[in-house]
Formats: sequence, C-alpha cells, structure tokens
Amino acid sequence: MCHEILKRSPDYTDVSVFLARLYTWDDMYDSARIVFKGIFAKDSSNYDAISAAIDLEYWTDNYQIALIYCNLGLEKHPKSEEFLLKKAKVLADLKNYDDAFSTIEKLLTLNRDNSDAIIFAERLKEEVRVNSITVNYEYDKFNKIFDPWQLGSIAYSRRTPIGTAIIRANFANRFDTDGQQFEMDMYPRFADGLYSYLNFGYSNASIFPKTKYGFSLYYSLPLSLEADAGFRLLKYSSDTWIYTAALGKYYSNFWFSFRTYITPSVESASHSYSLIIRYYLSGADDYIAVSGGTGITPYANSVDNNNNWLKSNSGQIEYQSKVSKTLILDLTCEYSDQQETYGDFIGDISGSISLKFLF
Repeated sequence: MCHEILKRSPDYTDVSVFLARLYTWDDMYDSARIVFKGIFAKDSSNYDAISAAIDLEYWTDNYQIALIYCNLGLEKHPKSEEFLLKKAKVLADLKNYDDAFSTIEKLLTLNRDNSDAIIFAERLKEEVRVNSITVNYEYDKFNKIFDPWQLGSIAYSRRTPIGTAIIRANFANRFDTDGQQFEMDMYPRFADGLYSYLNFGYSNASIFPKTKYGFSLYYSLPLSLEADAGFRLLKYSSDTWIYTAALGKYYSNFWFSFRTYITPSVESASHSYSLIIRYYLSGADDYIAVSGGTGITPYANSVDNNNNWLKSNSGQIEYQSKVSKTLILDLTCEYSDQQETYGDFIGDISGSISLKFLF
C-alpha cells in the first residue's frame, strides 16, 4: 500500500518514513536505509525521518551511526527532548557515561518534568563515576529517658560488572556504650529492569544486631512503575524476620514510593507503612523529599531490647544537592514519637549530614 501511494505521490514524505519503519520492523534494514537516503536527499531536517533512522541504527547496534543521526537531529532541532534522550542512551551504550549524563542534564534544564529523563538519569548516574566514598553523621535527641545517640559511618562504593558493591563501617554511641558494625551491600543486575539488593552486617557490640541479612528483588513495570519485595533478618538473642514490599512511581518530576514492613513474630499490629514523595529540582542528584511512617517495627539496626517493639509515627524531610561534579550533599531532619511496651511515649528529633565523593 505504501508503494502504491508513493507511485502516485512520490513526495509524500510521511508515507516514505512509515515505509522505512515497516522495513525496519521486518528486519529489512538495507531497504530501510535506501528509503531514508532518498528522504534526506530531499530534506535533511525531516524530524520523523531522523527519529526513525536513529531507531534503526540503535536497534541494530550501530551506535556510531545512530549518534551521527542524533547530532543531525539536534543540529536541526536543538531543543528536541526526544533527540536529547536518544543521544544519551546511545552515548551510554558506547560507555561514554560522562557525555551521556551531560546530555540528560541539558534535557532536564529544558524540561525538569520529563519523567523518562529522570528515570534514565537515575540508572545512568551509577555509571558516571565508578567509585564513591560517603561520610555520614547522625544525631538523635530524645525528650526523656535516653541520652543522645550518635551514629557515624564511612562507606566505599564501586560499580562492578555484576552490579554495585558497597562496604560500610558504622560507629555508634547509644546508652553510653560505643560499638561498631560492618556491612556489605550489593545490587546485582540480572537483566534490564531486573536487579536485586543483598545485605550482610556483623557486630560484636551490644548496641547492634549480632548479624543482619537483607534481600529484595526489584522489577521495572510499565507506566514508570517499579516494585520490590524481600526480607530482613536480624539476629539478636533470637531471630527477627521482617518482610517488606514497595511500589514506586515516577510522575513528571516526582517520585512516589509506598512501603510496608511485616513482622510475623509480633502478635498484634505487626505492620508498618511509609510513604516517600521526592521532587526533583534539576538533575537526578538534586531533589527535596518528604516522608512519613506509622506502625510497629523493631529497631532494625539498634540494641536488642528484649523484643520491646516500638509503636511509632514519624515524619522526615530530606534535601540533596550535587554541589559539584564530584560532590553530593545530603541533609535530613526527622521527628518521631515512639511508644515502648511499658506505655511511655518518647519523642525523638534527629538530623544527619552526608557527603558523597565521586571518583
């Protein structure tokens, strides 16, 4: 039908572009290229033709040629968000992560509400810098019973062929007792949109679990959704199993995440829930977030209180900014009130500062 139309109207460019796409979908790549050559001979700025040509070369792993078409598209249409996103993806597949991230940042400068760009930037930022060192300090002030708690940590992260690996040392003072804990996190990827989280921690201090384990499986869904489910195992004087599941959604320059924790060993009200709303200010590392939670959960990384579960309500605000190409600043402030099993409510206001050095 396309050929019949073009016999009657040889300059019907929309039909020519559609014919080239049909050839592409049927794996007749040389035929598609011939059609594109004819279109560009008449009009090298045809938007739909450039877009279709990029797809053809990208899908057939001809990334250098796809990049040429991306640059042509941006030369003719410099503010095209579509061409900027496609160029970033091509550069990423060429392992030119710095330029890919710069391209995404340019897109987000044009439109910070582009959710596709935000999602891609989140995945890309791990590739931009292979290594990072994060230093964190947290201070908790209680309104009664407890003296202030302090927690400091230093972590080293490296992107590996199978996923990101992190080693972390935590140093805390709680109940006038000092203690250390050592952890390892891994995020192995199995396929596009499918990866997992693994955690192991060890401490010989009474203010931390003896050992802790964690596992979650993450899966990207249509409509910019992501779901995960897994468990946490804390070994105090007895084992505490915690199951968790979450659903996240990107919309415009917002990210929403709803999570629940379920602790089967607690006989009543053994659920806790939290909601995070993150608003991206410019790039993937620049955002402000608010969160709130309620329910009953054990202190996941604190002292064994002989199963003194805490009923709590909490609210948190977080600000993160990429201060430079190699430094990310994160500030958080949280307030919570927690009810011990003996009935008292304890107010806790905490603040933390984190510096992440990329290299």
